[in-house]
Amino acid sequence: MIAYFDTSAIIPLIIEEPSSPQCERLWNDSGRVLSVRLLHAEAGAALGRAERMGRINGHQLTSAVAQLESLLHYVDHVEVTKALVRAADGLAREHSLRGYDAVHLAAALSVSGDDLVLVTGDADLAAAAITLGLGVAVTD
Repeated sequence: MIAYFDTSAIIPLIIEEPSSPQCERLWNDSGRVLSVRLLHAEAGAALGRAERMGRINGHQLTSAVAQLESLLHYVDHVEVTKALVRAADGLAREHSLRGYDAVHLAAALSVSGDDLVLVTGDADLAAAAITLGLGVAVTD
């Protein structure tokens, strides 16, 4: 299985959440993990927000950022190109997605194959992906 992880599926690998066991299982069961290059910035922002919200402290943030860096070594990145951004623009409008979710969807569609599964905790992104024929694993 090739798994495309969006940010909502990466963060539970770093910060304990109800979906962490499922995300870990999907990560471990994957022969290859993909995501868009912007995952790095988006996940870093999510970790910073977790600290600001008091979910983690400053020491835990430092550790979480290190974990993110480590995980990213195992991710094959889909690069952000002009064509990808244009595709995301259309997907955002067509499926009422936020911009970064549309970028994830465009990236997953650019590498889709029979064994590709989009791993996400976002219901809108999952629904759009299913509509477009992608395999989806929704994390709870």
